[in-house]
Amino acid sequence: MSKKIKITGVELGGDIDVVDIYHTAITASNLISASVSASLLTGSGIEFVIDDNITEFIAYASGGLCLGTSGSITASVYSPNTRYFTFTTSGSDEGGTIEMSSPFTINATTSSFTASVNFTTYASATVVATGVTYPDDQFQGWYNSPTSSTAFFTGSTLTLTLSTYTGSDDIYAFFKDV
Repeated sequence: MSKKIKITGVELGGDIDVVDIYHTAITASNLISASVSASLLTGSGIEFVIDDNITEFIAYASGGLCLGTSGSITASVYSPNTRYFTFTTSGSDEGGTIEMSSPFTINATTSSFTASVNFTTYASATVVATGVTYPDDQFQGWYNSPTSSTAFFTGSTLTLTLSTYTGSDDIYAFFKDV
C-alpha cells in the first residue's frame, strides 16, 4: 500500500539550489525525486506518494558548492486525516488580514501562515479574512491560487473539514481596492 507525504525543509544552506530526495539510503533505486528546488522545499514543500513502510528521507546536494552534503529526517506516523494548509493574502496590499480562530488561534497577519489540522481530533478549522477601511483592501473571496479567476468561497469566514474545499491546501484570501 502507499501513502502521500509532504516534506518541507525548515532551513537549507544559502548556496544550495537543488537537492535530490531519497528514502532510506542514497542509492539509485531509492531516488524519489531529482533536482528539487531548494526554494520549493523550504517554501510550500513537496508531496510524494511512497510505500507505507518508508519513514526515512534524505535531501542530498548533487551539485554546486555543497556537493555531497546531505541531511535526513524520519517521518512520524502516517496521518491520512490531517491536512497541511498554507493560507496567504493576495491582491492589494494595504493591510487586509487573515487569522485562524479554530481549532487553534493564529493571530491576524497581512502575509501568510501554515497550519496542520487533524480532522480525527477536530471537526473543522475556521479562518477569517478581514479587510481594512473602505475602499482599500476589501475582501473578495478564497482562491486556490493567487491568480485564480473564480473564488471557491466568497464569505469572509471559511470553515474547512477533511472533505470540503479540497482543490488545494494552499489557500489565498484575495483583497481588492474598490
